[in-house]
Amino acid sequence: MQCHCILPQYRAKTFEETVFHKFVVFSVIDNDDKVIEKLVNCNNCGATHKIFDICKSEIVTGKEDIKSVMSIDDFKLSLPSQLFDVLKSYNLEIHDFEFSQFIIDNKKWGTTIVLSKEEVEERVEGKILNFIGPEKFRIESFARNESVQSNETR
Repeated sequence: MQCHCILPQYRAKTFEETVFHKFVVFSVIDNDDKVIEKLVNCNNCGATHKIFDICKSEIVTGKEDIKSVMSIDDFKLSLPSQLFDVLKSYNLEIHDFEFSQFIIDNKKWGTTIVLSKEEVEERVEGKILNFIGPEKFRIESFARNESVQSNETR
């Protein structure tokens, strides 16, 4: 999603150079290939967005940081405690917690989430969390050459 807020490092730019803040949102697509609408708060300014399609949202006017929107702490009750602790220890964002909940609820075993990644020389190295089964997870290292790097996102 793209919010209309501007990150502090871009505030001194002219309007033509303005870079708006972008953030990742987890969405569920129904059987009719439509995004299930939901509200999310911008992780920079707190503005509430109504998500209604892939990469499409509208800001809910006059509303910031709506309390009915899910927060990371809300997942404490619905995720296994070990999983919640791992996600939190890697400082993952709300969309990773939502995706984790989706994986468990829909038994998408074998699905992975990127916990960390960094460039080391000409390689991308990091850790992934592999969902093996109910209450069974594995943290694994990965490394790949940058030349074969895909456009992977968290």
